[in-house]
Amino acid sequence: MLLIILISLILLQTTPSPCREYRTMHPSSDAVQTKAPIDWSQEIIYFILLDRFANGDTTNDDGGIPAGHIPFDPQQRNFEALKTYQGGDLAGVLHKLGYLDSLGVTTLWLSPVIDNADEDFGGWWPYHGYFPVDFYHVDEHFGTIELLRELVDQAHARDMKVILDMIYNHVAPSHPWVTDPRYWTEKGYQHWFHPHSGVDAATSIEDWQDQSQLENRELNGLPDLAQENPAVYDFLLDYSKYWIIKTGCDGFRLDAVKHVPKEFWQRLARDLHQFAGPDFLLLGEVFAGEVEYVASYQHLGFNALFDIPMYYTIQRVFAQGGLVTLLSRQLEANAAHYQNILLSPLIDNHDVARFSYYAGDHVKEKICLALTFVWSLNGLPMLYYGTETALAGAAPQHELSGEGQDYLNRLPFPWLEVKSEHQSLISTISRLNHVRRNSPALTHGSLYEIYQDYGVYAFLKYESTDARLVIVNNSTCSEERKFFLRDAIFAPDVYFTDDVSGDLFCTHQDTLLLKLKPLTGYILRASSPANTAHLLRDRWRCSFTPRLTQDLRLITLSYQSAQPLDRVSIAGDFNGWSAQANVMERTDSLHFQISIPLKRGFYRYKFVLNGSQWIADPAATTFELDPYGGKNSTLIVE
Repeated sequence: MLLIILISLILLQTTPSPCREYRTMHPSSDAVQTKAPIDWSQEIIYFILLDRFANGDTTNDDGGIPAGHIPFDPQQRNFEALKTYQGGDLAGVLHKLGYLDSLGVTTLWLSPVIDNADEDFGGWWPYHGYFPVDFYHVDEHFGTIELLRELVDQAHARDMKVILDMIYNHVAPSHPWVTDPRYWTEKGYQHWFHPHSGVDAATSIEDWQDQSQLENRELNGLPDLAQENPAVYDFLLDYSKYWIIKTGCDGFRLDAVKHVPKEFWQRLARDLHQFAGPDFLLLGEVFAGEVEYVASYQHLGFNALFDIPMYYTIQRVFAQGGLVTLLSRQLEANAAHYQNILLSPLIDNHDVARFSYYAGDHVKEKICLALTFVWSLNGLPMLYYGTETALAGAAPQHELSGEGQDYLNRLPFPWLEVKSEHQSLISTISRLNHVRRNSPALTHGSLYEIYQDYGVYAFLKYESTDARLVIVNNSTCSEERKFFLRDAIFAPDVYFTDDVSGDLFCTHQDTLLLKLKPLTGYILRASSPANTAHLLRDRWRCSFTPRLTQDLRLITLSYQSAQPLDRVSIAGDFNGWSAQANVMERTDSLHFQISIPLKRGFYRYKFVLNGSQWIADPAATTFELDPYGGKNSTLIVE
């Protein structure tokens, strides 16, 4: 055993650095420019998938390989073309800076610009940028590093910021370090990777609950870098510094965080902040739906983490018509688990089906409603390109073949429709951006609930000099509600202005009576300062009012057990398949019952016995197969 360890140490020390094969400069030869401090809670991110945003230079559309560029024509519906490059590039973003500035976003997140493989993988070309082969060059489809620097400089001139998408977990399957024996064997690059499927068996992640597999096995067959190797760490740190120096960017979005050991991230964050300053943004993508899991990454030195658990809640509530009580529950979970970490809330991104797919009908109204809520949360909100045009999406996998359909959620930006069909949605989002940027209460205030029932939710956002009353009506019907402005927060007979629509609303004796429009959110500004000094930040929740909106139906389900059980709950697509969200009431020793408010639609569900045994409802009349070989009960609410 000692001999093996000694041999491994010798190999690590003698393995040549891949930096020598691709590096064009050493980071220490330049200096990072001093910048003014950045308060990232004041920023609004706009995520640009470069290949799909704007084509500013048609000469680089195919990158010298014609097979890699088949233009998509929405009239011809040639969707397979979306698996190839579509022509978007850095020049296109540069040409659209005026549009982005007028939209009111303040930070541009660019998908990876580094050089990717010049081939397809099972018919899919790496237009997305996540299959790197050269960490020190801009991909030929996107432009040059000089053009990237110009884009950053032009953005800075508009008081906008730019963050780059950085890859630390893997390389492309065709990377020379892996495929060329001169690198892999003779120069020892095999020690830069965990076991690779090209030469070893069973190297892909099989158990997604096993953290060791997540960190040491391959993600979708991509050769997995061994960050614990000191030479690999040095290379990844140098590559990071290179892009900071060469571009003047303001931060990094860190890809696939949960697939890389925490020790690496802690060290990298320390070294990059020492190099570029503490407010150089390190925004981590921990893609998981459990708050406890994401929160376990909050003390590693990241400036911010994407709020993926909140994303799932927002999707269920606003896109799929779930109960707004889920929002309060998610906010409570966040408050309990996060300390002093900025969260980045979102309604969708490039790794999931678009919000518009889940929304189905009333897409624009639902987008505005969801963004009104998200833009009222503390943190660093993110807008996915095309959301402002209600860009269409599709299911994550094909219903019959099971093939991934990411490309259908990454359509080219419809520039021809910006000036006409979608102008009202664009104007509303622009207004929301303006409202958020000018309200300290929205960006970093405390939250105090005023009212919640099944479909209407109201809360106060406040700080020492600013307050906003936020109301969301998730019903497809008009709803009339009385809001009692308790605890003398506002002066008697104060009136409110909706910052989004400009409408005025009056109160009478501490009561605000509103007829809420369907699927509408409000951000109300009072005519006089709010009195919030006496509010206790640890007592922010209000009592629940069991009132149905007009579009909800109360559905009762029962379960008769053959033997005594401690607990029975119901899990389904209406509550995110949570075994804890809806516990059934025991009516006698063997009988359990629950009444659930649901909107019209099709639902899948299971009963969960004692928190662990998942079964279909024996009393159901219709079923469908689930992805795990069992079956779900199904239910249609008319």
